[in-house]
Amino acid sequence: MLPLSPLEEALRLHSQAMDASSCGITIADCRLPDMPLIYVNDAFENITGYSVAETTGRNCRFLQVRADGSLDRDQAGIAQIRRALQRGEDCTATLRNYRKNGDLFYNELHVSPIFDANGKLTHFVGVQTDITRRVLAEETVIQERADLEKTLNELRETQAMLVHVEKMSALGQMVAGVAHEINNPISFVNSNLHSLRAAMNDFFRAYDQLEALLTSQGGALRDAAADIRAAADLDFLRGDLDDLFKASLNGLDRVKRIVQALRTFSRLDEAETKETSLRENIESTLALARAELRDRVEVVIDIAPMPDIRCHPAELNQVFLNIILNAAQAIDGKGRITIRGRDMGDHVRLEFEDTGCGMTPDIMRQIFNPFFTTKPIGQGTGLGLSIAYKIITDRHQGTISVESTPGVGSTFIITLPKDIRP
Repeated sequence: MLPLSPLEEALRLHSQAMDASSCGITIADCRLPDMPLIYVNDAFENITGYSVAETTGRNCRFLQVRADGSLDRDQAGIAQIRRALQRGEDCTATLRNYRKNGDLFYNELHVSPIFDANGKLTHFVGVQTDITRRVLAEETVIQERADLEKTLNELRETQAMLVHVEKMSALGQMVAGVAHEINNPISFVNSNLHSLRAAMNDFFRAYDQLEALLTSQGGALRDAAADIRAAADLDFLRGDLDDLFKASLNGLDRVKRIVQALRTFSRLDEAETKETSLRENIESTLALARAELRDRVEVVIDIAPMPDIRCHPAELNQVFLNIILNAAQAIDGKGRITIRGRDMGDHVRLEFEDTGCGMTPDIMRQIFNPFFTTKPIGQGTGLGLSIAYKIITDRHQGTISVESTPGVGSTFIITLPKDIRP
């Protein structure tokens, strides 16, 4: 066998390299009508199932023929490649292609132009990569994300409505649990304080007796005892400890009263509808919100005489408390909350106006959405106003809306029928 020339050796090496590639490689002749394929490598045959004889001399559009014989040519990638062919540019696009047996596969096709010595376009080289697994994995992720978002939205709606179960059972369990959890530590802290107080009294009596014994000995022992008393300031400590015990026991008593106020506010024995005074409900709610209002927020109550209405009092108290607390938190420094109430004939109208920071139109559009909050992470759940919306609209057939001007304040407007329909 005669030795190969350098050119023949290079051509043989190039051919072997193309056949060894895992990517499908094709060459199309741009000088001929319909740009037929004049070369395909072994990988192209493996990917598509088409042999060299079935491929050469044909335009590659046969790869867009479905199993039923219809064409799948309405693809953005095909239009992208067509523009590149017209301009003689490189291009990479993803196509839906079909194997000889009709199976769909996704093809990442990179097309590059070949020019002759005069700069005229003569051929296009196509490098094809089967990315079916990657595309299917991406589609699966997209579908799973959509399913997750749907589930999350359903979960949000469900969670937001947990407080609206029939007869306020969820609120009843919560308050009972809170009362139990608070009362238990209060009981042993209270018991321990009394025991500690008694022990400290015993300690001081024992010290007094010991000091009296040392003093009766006279001389250096008496002086040393006096110095120890003065250095430790025992007389001050005795009086101060008594004050500390009194203040602590008073604080525990206040906690007990707060728990009782919470139970009263929730009205666990009044979960069914009943006729109630909205003014009394609002005033009891303000009593619970007093700590947030303190001395910096003035509350003006402008409620005209109106009849009692049939409603769910505990649920309305939740709405009032949420709006009042939000208004107080929106006020930087000193400000005012004005609560108005008017009898409008077949319904009543309540307004909660504050002089806080106000809201932008974008925030107002989302303010009643579950989990929407303008507070920092960890300081708000975004459930308060969404629950308020459900209570007013679903449970009481009323309406709730907000008007706001940034830098001026906000006004929440509630309308309630005088007798809700079962």
